[in-house]
Amino acid sequence: MSKDQSDNAETQEVKEAARKVVEQGGDIRNEVRDLTLKLLSHGQLDVKKIKQVVSAVMEGASLGAESKSTQVKDSLSDSMAGIDEALAKSAEASRLAVEEAASNLKDFGKQDLKRALDDLVTLEDMFLDIIKNVAKESSEVVGGTLNDLVLHARNSGTAVGKSSTNVVETLNRELGQTLQETVTAGTDAALKVGAHLSQAAAGFLEGIAETLESKVASRSRDEKG
Repeated sequence: MSKDQSDNAETQEVKEAARKVVEQGGDIRNEVRDLTLKLLSHGQLDVKKIKQVVSAVMEGASLGAESKSTQVKDSLSDSMAGIDEALAKSAEASRLAVEEAASNLKDFGKQDLKRALDDLVTLEDMFLDIIKNVAKESSEVVGGTLNDLVLHARNSGTAVGKSSTNVVETLNRELGQTLQETVTAGTDAALKVGAHLSQAAAGFLEGIAETLESKVASRSRDEKG
């Protein structure tokens, strides 16, 4: 199987998982969040990965919502909120990765820090643009609902927008001196640093996901008890 075929198969699996979550109802928001976190924490957490995961999860959620004629808006709103929360957690994970890299890597260059910060700044727009693209490929009802939700999100703000803004402000404050002192790494070093950052961020995100899962499990046990 070629890499493209493997990627397509993986994307279909993600769509199916998200579709089932929405169709089955239950705690859609938290289940979509947990699914998204799990997918983002595998491998490297970078822009390409985020786009692939968010697109696949939202497409699957949209398919699931189509079968729920009286709950389309609620299902899509909960799905978007779940993805939004997962992306907010990914911003936190990226902050931890940048802080770790900045303190441990001698050849950490200014452009690496700037690239990481730029990616964080664009997270909210990336998220909402992906939802808009999914809306174009969806049914009239689902597409219209998604567009309304995106408009509302742009006006009221998102969790990922708030989180990424706070993270960038924190990193600029913490790493201002580092930005002045670091030397610019060569291309090879920059690629290694970029890979290190995305791998480290995925690792931190996995830890965040596990913490959230344990909290949900504990709360569920308390409610049953």
